[in-house]
Amino acid sequence: MEVPAERQRGWFIEVPPNGFVTRPELRVTNDNPDGLYFDPIDPAIETTPEHRNLASGDPTCSGWERRPDDPGVVALRNDLRANNGITDLELVSPNDVERATELFHRDGFVAVRDALTGKRFDALRSATDRVVDEILDADPLGEAGGGAGGLPHRYSFGGTSGSRHRLHELAWADVIDLPTTTPILTAIFGSDRFLCGGGGGDLALPGAIEYQGLHSDNLWEELHDPVGGLSIRNLPVPVVTINFAMVNLTWENGPIRQIPGSQRSVDPIPNLANESARMRYSTVCPAPAGTAIIRDNRAWHSGTPNLSDHVRALPNIEYFAPWFRSEAIHRCMPHDVWLTLSEFAKRACRYIVAAPGEVVLGAGFTHPRAAAREAFLEQQANEVGTEQAARWWLLR
Repeated sequence: MEVPAERQRGWFIEVPPNGFVTRPELRVTNDNPDGLYFDPIDPAIETTPEHRNLASGDPTCSGWERRPDDPGVVALRNDLRANNGITDLELVSPNDVERATELFHRDGFVAVRDALTGKRFDALRSATDRVVDEILDADPLGEAGGGAGGLPHRYSFGGTSGSRHRLHELAWADVIDLPTTTPILTAIFGSDRFLCGGGGGDLALPGAIEYQGLHSDNLWEELHDPVGGLSIRNLPVPVVTINFAMVNLTWENGPIRQIPGSQRSVDPIPNLANESARMRYSTVCPAPAGTAIIRDNRAWHSGTPNLSDHVRALPNIEYFAPWFRSEAIHRCMPHDVWLTLSEFAKRACRYIVAAPGEVVLGAGFTHPRAAAREAFLEQQANEVGTEQAARWWLLR
């Protein structure tokens, strides 16, 4: 797929590796299988709280310059060209529900080709392009970053939204219930009573030379088990995320990496400095635009370097098992958007839809800096009134 020239944004040489020269000095470790680290970090690092363990960045590119002809980048490109990608990656047809389900439960993810096509693909692609422009309007050098680890040139679609999700966008909401993915989700969960918990995703600008550290996307508190015999990794899958590829995923443009079988592992997640080469190359590529990558949120995964000339975007939708609930869920979908959904999607979204006339605080405001988002939310909360604002803040 040819990428329009206006999407070729990035490779800002002014931004040093990892964004902060002090990042390699941070002493953070993964000391449990969920990769959580809660000690204070530099507040300027725009990471999510559950991913503070990733804030030290990628030590392998320390001293490089963010340009395609930097010797370190050239060596990395040659290495990825020769080695990147899961060997014998199987792309499943949307019609092969049984095989997709089998691979998902075996590996913790499955790639389904041709899952998003036609007008829906075009609409979501257009929406992600617009959000990229909004982010770069606020952060022209791509230095703020965000999401897991807060690395520069890498952002979260949900994290940059004032509402923490993108389901106020029709293009995102329209892919919640697809004929290509809903049957597979039903088979994975063993029920069609699963819920939609939100939607966002991530993007990597060209020149995102850093690897993200491996992590899980935790939306839960660990189970309270006084005898220590049970964890959430012993249970059936609680949360599934579907990422949709907006461009062909290749060895060079930052494909997501997934570690097969890690969804049930109770071992500590390795840091970048001590993970194996096999893990570094375990990326979901090649895969064509429109592929759905269906992921168990417990599985170890991360972003990888985008050494291409175009943005790699992976918008997503999150789904909860029928038995699973989380404090992370809140009303992030305006009622008028909910009315456009299929009856199936309406039921799935019943916990995230706002009441008629209720303002979804932060919806429509995009900024990569947490301080700017919080300031906007505070102002908007004052405008909508104390009662509604208090109810939204309590449940968001």
